[in-house]
Amino acid sequence: MVARFAGASLGLVAFIITITAGLLTRNPVEVTLSRSIFALILFCLIGLLLGTAAQLVVAEYEKNREAEIQKRYRDDSAGTEGSGPNDGASGGEGESIHKGA
Repeated sequence: MVARFAGASLGLVAFIITITAGLLTRNPVEVTLSRSIFALILFCLIGLLLGTAAQLVVAEYEKNREAEIQKRYRDDSAGTEGSGPNDGASGGEGESIHKGA
């Protein structure tokens, strides 16, 4: 969808600019319209290519980011298994001082 939107937007902008330039220079209507249609098609194709490239970049980033988040989640959940407050482990330094006394 992004590629089509980018293609349509660039094509429309090129068409409007070419029409305006043709009118300002007082070119014949046939010349102005033929150049405008050519610019419309050309920039529509350029926009499609740029939009497709943008979609690919965003999709790749999204895939990498999702894999990173899942890896972090797996590492966090694996590190916290069995480490509850009453799992039989020593309570820290305060407890070791009392054991020796």
